[in-house]
Amino acid sequence: MTAPNLCICHLRNAWGRALNTQLKDFPIIQAFKHMQVALMILGSEGQILHSNHKTNRLFGYDEGELIARNICDVLNVESLAELNAFIEPPAVDTLIKKIAGRHKNGDLLTLSVHVTIWIDADHGPQHALVLRDISNELKTASLVRDELKRANNAIVGAHIGVFEYNPVDDTVIVSDIWRELLELTPTDEVDVQVEWRERVHPDDLDAALEPIRLCLENTRERARCEYRLRSRDGTQWGWMRTDIAVSQRDEAGQPIRLSGAMMDISDIKATENALRASVEQFRASFESPVIGKIIVGLDGHLQRVNAAVSNLLGYSSEEILTFDFQTLTHPDDQGDEIRLFNQLKSGEISHYEIEKRCIRANGSIMWALVTVNMLKDADGCPEYFICQIIDITEKRRLNELKSAFVSTVSHELRTPLTSVLGSLMLLSALNDEPLSDEAQRLLFIAQRNGERLRGLVNNILDFEKFSANKMQFSLSRKQLVLLVEEAVMANLAAADISDVRCNVICPDRTASGFVDPKRFEQVMANLLSNATKFAPKGSSIDISIIAQSEAVRISVSNKGEGIPVSMQAQMFEPFFQASPGTTHPKGGTGLGLSITKQIVEQTGGEIGFESIPNETTTFWFTVPIEDPGGSSAH
Repeated sequence: MTAPNLCICHLRNAWGRALNTQLKDFPIIQAFKHMQVALMILGSEGQILHSNHKTNRLFGYDEGELIARNICDVLNVESLAELNAFIEPPAVDTLIKKIAGRHKNGDLLTLSVHVTIWIDADHGPQHALVLRDISNELKTASLVRDELKRANNAIVGAHIGVFEYNPVDDTVIVSDIWRELLELTPTDEVDVQVEWRERVHPDDLDAALEPIRLCLENTRERARCEYRLRSRDGTQWGWMRTDIAVSQRDEAGQPIRLSGAMMDISDIKATENALRASVEQFRASFESPVIGKIIVGLDGHLQRVNAAVSNLLGYSSEEILTFDFQTLTHPDDQGDEIRLFNQLKSGEISHYEIEKRCIRANGSIMWALVTVNMLKDADGCPEYFICQIIDITEKRRLNELKSAFVSTVSHELRTPLTSVLGSLMLLSALNDEPLSDEAQRLLFIAQRNGERLRGLVNNILDFEKFSANKMQFSLSRKQLVLLVEEAVMANLAAADISDVRCNVICPDRTASGFVDPKRFEQVMANLLSNATKFAPKGSSIDISIIAQSEAVRISVSNKGEGIPVSMQAQMFEPFFQASPGTTHPKGGTGLGLSITKQIVEQTGGEIGFESIPNETTTFWFTVPIEDPGGSSAH
């Protein structure tokens, strides 16, 4: 588009000659009609004397329609004088880089206009206009600016330092962010190449320079490296990544400019190292020689097993991988595990643990403790399952032997103990031959010790039943305040001995729930016995019965030293006693609360406690208002 500007003086002279003749007959007028630039001639009053076909198309007019119109009809100027104002004397032409034009349909155009003025002796001032539509150029330039702005924002946001290296004179230009990465301020006067080389780890310098070598030798168009860079104070090492590409070549095709980007990847490296350590830890854990590990797909098929699984079950790894998760499970145990597996897969539970029988390659049975966890992908969707298998065959055999032994011993004790206690009660009731005070005292002691021994035997038998899931329950709706009052009456003797009083608090005596009366009495006996043992003499034990929306809450509160915070987490564990030894020589087996918890939970309730040292301790449990269903037999 420079040709019209370069020959504008020739155009001006030609137009001057043409105006002194008949325009339509002048040969150059005929030539201008076919020029591929928009041309326009204006008279002294701003009227359009001539416009070629490019001008007509630019403004949307047919041939001849623009003739005699004023320039203000197509350019956003108020008069010809305003157009002349763009020309600064003594100049006779100017380039208006951006001016608004008006299309015939009313659309606005953005134009570049070259204006030339000359004085004709007969017709006065004349103007020649060369017009160019720059709307698309401006739009493209705007898009380029926006793109550059976005790119710059991305670079700044990502904290990427950029640089250009000139290998001809061995100079480098770096951005402010590049200096920041090297902890250099804008006022630090240092040779950035020397600073960078001195800070790169000596073992990494060759690797850091390798991308430059590859690009200069035309081996690569672009290259990347990672290296350690020392902090400016010399206290630590960080990781940097540099990407370099050839950005300019000479006429012979040799690189004469390299462009690069540098970013701090210390956090990425730390994450990679942590991930690598985690993977290594998982691999070491997975390959445990003792515990079997299996990766199970969502469809239940086995994807990977460790050597321990092969050793436990007697199959080769290749054979096991042809099975699904249930093939190795005894048919009688498949139902429970399939239910748990589906609950885990649907997200109802986070993991599960089950004891089941596995079938070995030789057909024998192995009891296994199986723990299954689900692993999810980055979107939180199930990906696969990790299954851990521990052989507990010998443990179960020993537990069965222990249970049988304890049961046998307990039953063998119960029968003679019942006879002994019956005989003692009979002796106590004899009136024909009154016993001496010493004999009565010994008889009373014998009865109390016999009762304690019977309670111990009963607790051991109950504990074994709960451990084997053989405890039976018979639930029915009962008015709870009556059962509580019966339990309080049964505890009166112990309360009198300890000099404590029991208060029953029941705002609604009609409150009822589903309980096994015999087991409810056992729960109350254990809680009242504990409260009586640890309550100070002369104090009161409060038993409250409060109806709630779905259950009735029963609590037993006593004042006293309370339960030490360090022991509270173990309160319901078997054989645990919160105040053993010389501090509280209260006796007991440590099974009472464990059995109480089993009874409450297996009959559909919940149990817990709150204890404030040296103030109040409250044990509570709930009884369901509606039949929990399926709890009649466990």
